[in-house]
Amino acid sequence: MEKEYIYEASSVEEALQKGLKDLALSEDKVKIDVIEGGSAGIFGLFKKEAKVKLTPLDSEFIKEEKQEEVKEVKVEEPVEKKQEEKVVEIETVKEEVVVENEEAVEEKTQEVIEKKEKREDYIVKNKDSIVSYLQNIVIAMGYADATVDFTEDGNRHFTLNIKTEENTSLIIGKRGVTLNSLQFLVNNYAKKFSSHFFRIEVDCDDYRESRKKTLEELALNLAKKSKKIGKPVELEPMTSVERKIIHNALTGIKNVETESRGEEPYRYLVITAK
Repeated sequence: MEKEYIYEASSVEEALQKGLKDLALSEDKVKIDVIEGGSAGIFGLFKKEAKVKLTPLDSEFIKEEKQEEVKEVKVEEPVEKKQEEKVVEIETVKEEVVVENEEAVEEKTQEVIEKKEKREDYIVKNKDSIVSYLQNIVIAMGYADATVDFTEDGNRHFTLNIKTEENTSLIIGKRGVTLNSLQFLVNNYAKKFSSHFFRIEVDCDDYRESRKKTLEELALNLAKKSKKIGKPVELEPMTSVERKIIHNALTGIKNVETESRGEEPYRYLVITAK
């Protein structure tokens, strides 16, 4: 059963960022549903909070809860012998309980580790079917010699790399739009094999790495432009992965901020440099 978390704030963006921070997850690892868009009301009246629902894509996701602070109980030094014996008995019981709890936790942790080690990765198990699915689409696009390589990148991330001797512009599309569509189809197809979190990236002619460098250069140039004209600069709508590349490229640069606006699939970034 999917775990759902609802967050409220004065705007959809604030509610989203509040939820991502609370779950300690990035935007591309949750499904986002806007329940209430929020409203400023009239003259401050009838104001409505924005409300979003976040659903972790990893079905095994467990939210880390903050542990309550354990207050130290100070035991005053007893006077009578019976009180001393009682305190010793209490401390002994406490130690036994702690040891039992530690053993139980260690045993449970070991069970989880063994379970994960024994679990078969159904994406890997069905990789031939997934590769064949993508290859047939590319061949139908007119690339009769197309082949697809399957690579495990770790952490349930995989790459399907399309290879062909023909011109690959049709496979990639303008700014990778066709490649992104193929990637969407493959991930959707692979869901039939696994209900756990995974991500498959579709690449061709190292386009992803080339696009990453282009976006990083674009981010720096637009930050300079924003500072020069003294206004925020809006980018065109991008995928969450591409928005993250630009955000990371500008992270750590003094007086430069990035903000996501809009709703998927038209969500875009705004760069502000002071």
